[in-house]
Amino acid sequence: MPAYKVYEVSKHGTLFSSHQKSWDFNKVPWTAGKDYTAPTCAACHVSLVVSEGGDVITEMSHKMSDRLPWRLMGLIYAHPYPKSPDTSIIRNKAGLPLPTELTGEPAAQYLIDSKEMEKRLKTFQNICLTCHSSEWTENHFKRLENTIRTTNEMTLTATKIVSTAWEKGVAKGLAQKDSPFNEYIEKKWVEQWLFYANSTRFASAMAGADYGVFAEGRWYMSRNIQEMLDHLHLLLRQKK
Repeated sequence: MPAYKVYEVSKHGTLFSSHQKSWDFNKVPWTAGKDYTAPTCAACHVSLVVSEGGDVITEMSHKMSDRLPWRLMGLIYAHPYPKSPDTSIIRNKAGLPLPTELTGEPAAQYLIDSKEMEKRLKTFQNICLTCHSSEWTENHFKRLENTIRTTNEMTLTATKIVSTAWEKGVAKGLAQKDSPFNEYIEKKWVEQWLFYANSTRFASAMAGADYGVFAEGRWYMSRNIQEMLDHLHLLLRQKK
């Protein structure tokens, strides 16, 4: 998971590197703008944060996902967060232990609904609003939602390519009672969502935009689709 690398190159991470020595990490609660001047992992996800006037912005939590509407590092697509921490119970309509179908539709009965997503989003936005305007905050999450949509779409494109390889008999998948992860085109498919899509989404979520393009981000997603397609055509020619 590239979360720390993304944070390092983000504006928040740069501020942390520059000013962390003057921050009081032992304070409970943390006062935004006083005890810290840029969010850390703890500030965003678990800490008790208050305003300079003492008003509670977010309650303390021991669960990193309490404030998260989306599971960005999903399988195989980003999707609403699971209801239960026991993800072993999740099954999609095809009976696979996945929170989505291979085509991207969520296994909704195991995932939080839109009302819970909105509640978590507002909690997260309250943290942003301690330093940023409402316009900046709204636009940041709009960009994130757009990133989730586009990375899922590009992952679906890669899924269609590997599915074609299975259907045409030039690769073996679950239908042939084989691993869907052990052949070259399948490994390229895994790279699409496990590495490139995740890197792009984390960069968007954490304001590390450059990382989302150049370091296993959007460029790599586009290139990987082309390489998968080229390899599929090669396999089909060889079969003929």
